[in-house]
Amino acid sequence: MYYNYNPNAYAGFHPVAYNNGMPHPYNLNHPEGAPRNDMQKDQSPEKEGHTHAHSGATSCQDKHTHLHPGVTSTPIHNKEGHVHKIWGNTTFDDGHIHYYEDYTSPPIPLPDGYHTHYAEIKTTKNDGHVHIIKGFTAPSKS
Repeated sequence: MYYNYNPNAYAGFHPVAYNNGMPHPYNLNHPEGAPRNDMQKDQSPEKEGHTHAHSGATSCQDKHTHLHPGVTSTPIHNKEGHVHKIWGNTTFDDGHIHYYEDYTSPPIPLPDGYHTHYAEIKTTKNDGHVHIIKGFTAPSKS
């Protein structure tokens, strides 16, 4: 998921509208968009804490891929440590975008106090197909 791609380049990115300016139905970043599912109250992220960058390319379907730049939620504590919600829209390629939403794995320890998380996510079906996103978040300290 993280391939030294700079997610800061997309800090001002706003997902593309479709159908005569209507916001994409799964667009969390647009004021008129709405999330697919609200997080359960017992799984809401902490208001403070670390996040992880993620980026990379989706699987290739229908002869194209999409990029998925983003940042996870703050930690959601559980019995295995914590996870992060990971969600967003892919880039606009081949005339469409895809929405994705899931949770990361628990932390995977790395040297010097850093850790990462693994995620494997199926995107929404758009233009007759889905893509798979899988990989690791950027390392972070807790």
